[in-house]
Amino acid sequence: MSSDLKALSPPPSFGGPENNASRSRALSSNEFAAVAVVAALVAVLGLLGFVNSFAAVAEAARPSFGFLAWTVPLGVDLGIAIFAALDIVLARLDMRMRWLRLIPWTLTAATVYMNVAGEASAFGKVAHAVLPCLWVVAVEVAAHVVRVRAGIEAGTRMDRIRSSRWFLSPFRTAALWRRMVLWEIRSYSDALTRERARLLTLTELQDAYGTVAWRWHAPRRVRALYRLGELTSGEDAEDRRDADDRPSAPLSDAEDRPAIEAPPSASPSAPPSRTDERTNRRTASARKRGRSARSKRAVPDVDDLMPLGWRIAADLEARGVALSRDNVAAALREADQAVSNARASALLARLKTEAPTEPIRPTTDDAPAAHDPIEGHR
Repeated sequence: MSSDLKALSPPPSFGGPENNASRSRALSSNEFAAVAVVAALVAVLGLLGFVNSFAAVAEAARPSFGFLAWTVPLGVDLGIAIFAALDIVLARLDMRMRWLRLIPWTLTAATVYMNVAGEASAFGKVAHAVLPCLWVVAVEVAAHVVRVRAGIEAGTRMDRIRSSRWFLSPFRTAALWRRMVLWEIRSYSDALTRERARLLTLTELQDAYGTVAWRWHAPRRVRALYRLGELTSGEDAEDRRDADDRPSAPLSDAEDRPAIEAPPSASPSAPPSRTDERTNRRTASARKRGRSARSKRAVPDVDDLMPLGWRIAADLEARGVALSRDNVAAALREADQAVSNARASALLARLKTEAPTEPIRPTTDDAPAAHDPIEGHR
């Protein structure tokens, strides 16, 4: 089992490399012009609201403030503009305080009340309330846009899970969202990739130790790494190795990690402790059960394909092509040897573990060949 489980690359919360692909792109000239026009229109909207409410609020405040009645609408409207701008600036710096948005909302509600207090008709009340409300909505939209772009650039914004997934699979989606929040997996696609690896790893643990018994029979280190999302199945690791065998894809640190093995004892000559003996007996019995279950499936016989397989392996190596199951199966089909996926996998396993009985020379274009396993009959 330890040979099938390998370490995954850690998520961003574990000190993984940043994903520069999620950086927000710069605005084009046309987009910048559109943003400038919208900002100018919002400023005009705010100015219109200020002018319309100034006279009404000043007149309503004259009995209480006298000569200083004009300072009431000026102070309230400036407070709305100042705190709205402060909210946008803090959002741009990724330091936004959620309660700060309540201040312009409260001031807007106050100026709306002072505007409509002296109006007797419904038209006058609605007309005096619309412009301040539109100003607050425009400022809130601007703060949202700035906050989203700041989160993308800082790498702290977490992707949202689409509503259709919540509808189709609510419980699994809730578990996926929980893992994204707990382990700070901010990319939705990365979370799906890690979820796929987790399910494959869970399947291998259940096959090796039992559907439910793996929670007790699997080594504690393996169980801990599984819960941390640090394990991947042997099939997934094989796919990554096949992809990384290509010349243009350099190996990363995650693929260079060794397989998870039992930790060495303190001293080679020291006798094992009782805890180690119990763990070894439990692990050995679980592995024996896993091997007995797997032995029921017969391994395909590929002795007749070994000579052709060694020649195909030599040809693939000479051409710089990765030795994978798909490439071997394609070469066999071109050589009029149609095989199933199981036989192709068995042949690939033997090619990787056994050496040819005699030297195999790859096929070249200069040497004529009556039957080429890669190119077929010419």
